[in-house]
Formats: sequence, C-alpha cells, structure tokens
Amino acid sequence: MTTVKTTSIERFLPVGAALATGLLLAFGGGSALAQTGSGASVAATGGPPGAEARALADKLANPIANLISVPFQFNYDRGIGQDQEGHVWSMRFQPVIPLTVNKEWNYIVRPIVPVEWVRDVNGFSGTGVGPIAVETFFSPNRSDDLIWGVGPYLSFPSASGPEYGSKQWGAGVSFVALLRPGAWTIGLLGYQSWNAGGSEIAGTTNTTYWQPVVAYVTKNAWTFSLNTESSYNWDVHRASNPMNFIVSKLLYLDKLPVSFSLGARYYLSSTPGGAEGWGGRATVTFVFPK
Repeated sequence: MTTVKTTSIERFLPVGAALATGLLLAFGGGSALAQTGSGASVAATGGPPGAEARALADKLANPIANLISVPFQFNYDRGIGQDQEGHVWSMRFQPVIPLTVNKEWNYIVRPIVPVEWVRDVNGFSGTGVGPIAVETFFSPNRSDDLIWGVGPYLSFPSASGPEYGSKQWGAGVSFVALLRPGAWTIGLLGYQSWNAGGSEIAGTTNTTYWQPVVAYVTKNAWTFSLNTESSYNWDVHRASNPMNFIVSKLLYLDKLPVSFSLGARYYLSSTPGGAEGWGGRATVTFVFPK
C-alpha cells in the first residue's frame, strides 16, 4: 500500500478554498446563487438594504461592540528566520463575547487562539498552536462618540513546541479608546504584558502592544481600514510594526450576517528573525446580534 503524506500547505487548501468562495461573494458583486440537491435555491445576498447592514458593519469596526462576533482570521507572513527563507500561514480564532454586568457596564472577553503552519523557519516545518491570549475590557454601556474600555490581560503557552511562540505566562492590562464621528472610527487598542513565569527559551512576555486604527464604513456596508499591529519587547528592545490595509464587506448568508475581509500588510520593522516585507490577510467574521 502506498501512503500519501499530507503537507501543511495541503491541509490549509480546503480552508483557503472555502474562504476564497466567500470572498468572491463579497467582492464579486454581493450576491450568488447555489442549487441544492433537491433543486431548491439558497441565496447569499447583500442583505437588507440600508440601515441594518450598515449598522452591523459599523459595530464591527468597534472591537468592543455589544454584539457577539466570531472571526476566523487567516494571515500569510514571509521572510522569517535567520536566513529569511521561512513562511508562516496562520489562522487566528478570536471571538468577541460581550457580557452584561449591569445597566451601566459591559464586560467584553476576547480570547485569541492562533494555529500556525510553519515552513522552513530555521530548518523547521510543522503545525501547532501558538500562545493563547485573553483580552478583557470593562466598558460603559452607552452610545457615545467616545468609547473606551480597560481590563485584565492574560496569555499562556500552548502545548506546542517553542517554534510557535513564547513558553512564558503573561499578565497585564488591556485598553481601548475610540472616537466615532459619523462613519469614521479612530482610536487605539492595546495591552501591556509582564512576565508571570515560565521558560525564556522562545522569548519573553514583557511586551507592549498597540494597534492604532482608522476605519470608514460606507452606506453599502463596505469598510476600509488602516492599522498597525505594533509590539515592543522590553527584554530584546526591538519592535515589530506590520501595517495592514483591509477592505471588508458585510453580506447576509440566508439570515446570518457575515463579514468578508481581504487585505495586504507590510512590515515597517521587525524583531530579529521575524517576518519581513509583504504579507496578506483574509478574514471571515460571523455576526450574532444581541
């Protein structure tokens, strides 16, 4: 019997194909029609015209909005390793879960679970889970142009090897502040993490992360956003600064709102052995209004 080995790239292809189908719906005109085996039609449309779709797209531009969203974010980075020949495909599962504390306050929980497909990074290739983080925010439950939140931050190593990230625990504080004049969202999200124990073999968690963002939502539920996802490690005194330009479109698959995003990223600077140059991002976000 002949055994066929499946590479990391091949395992990624079915997921990529499904994502590409959704992106074609989003960026290929906003509607598609598929036939079921019984001959019934299932439509994916641009959703209710006007206010409802635009309002949901506007809420998605707010990282601590009072609605449940489940994003699956796919990234491609290159130029990794000492020889800069490595590549990493990653999928970040990062749901946003708002909890009501009382009439005046919400508590927003944002766990982040990264799965990585690593190719030729310092001679290593494999698939594993990176460090898992939990960002939380206490935020006032009101509709103002100024939105803010602050809360505990925690990160902990996965069971995968050091090739996928730090093996230290981290603890600190998450923060966000946004101005939302009209169709714009302008603000900053970030966290400060300190080492809470663990091995330094794959780096430390003494890190400051900041994500300035500017986003604009159109009346047709298109979103154009520009941000950086910058981090500074206080032990190696080096920063990583990828800049992302993302275009998103909110559609309705039957009655379920789904946002499809596609964009490019460029590393303005990176840590030793980190990603360099151009990369890409695509995201599918399932939205569950409360």
